[in-house]
Amino acid sequence: MSSYRISELARRTGFTPSTLRYYESVGLLPDPERTAAGYRVYDDSALERLGFIARAKQMGLALDDIAELVALWADGPCAPVQERLRDLLDDKVADVRQQLDELNRFAAQLAHLRTSLETIEPADRCGPGCGCDTELAPPIVCTLPMGERPDRSTAWTELLTHVVERETTSTGIRVRFDADRQLVSSIADLAVREAECCAFFSFTLTVDAHGVWLAVDAPPEGRPVLDALFSS
Repeated sequence: MSSYRISELARRTGFTPSTLRYYESVGLLPDPERTAAGYRVYDDSALERLGFIARAKQMGLALDDIAELVALWADGPCAPVQERLRDLLDDKVADVRQQLDELNRFAAQLAHLRTSLETIEPADRCGPGCGCDTELAPPIVCTLPMGERPDRSTAWTELLTHVVERETTSTGIRVRFDADRQLVSSIADLAVREAECCAFFSFTLTVDAHGVWLAVDAPPEGRPVLDALFSS
């Protein structure tokens, strides 16, 4: 049986070493053997397990659902895996169809606005009251491609392990991290990327004597998405 260090396993599977270590911490991967020097050593079963995880991620499944499937997969028989996978895919198809409906409604709003611009006489100066000064509420939908969503969810899950305080606000959540320059950079980068695909989210990053605060707000109809992504 072949053996692999974590760097080799990462190269063969496409998962980063930090993701592999995270998967171990949450039970997706069993604890590997260790060399006398303390280095992780994996075997072919880890390679097969990660292949299964990768396929589940391509389906856009949440990490908790993948963990459930992996537990069934590890038992051996295929029937229970297929049965649970069918249920999960039914739910995923329903989610995708709902997102498509929301995007179609948003497209209709944009098309209506485009048509209205043909009938509005341009003002002498562009500003408040002119045809361009029309706001549309962003759609409550994530535009991130389905295949990238599990990675984004994992990134948030890893980041939120550093939270030392959490509170619910009237419009969302507020979490505190210990002050750390590298962590601040990671929080800001992930918040910017999330705002690009979920425009209904609003992120506020504050640094004070107590640490780093991240406030995430969403309209009422967007709270289920916020709760699912930022739940403890």
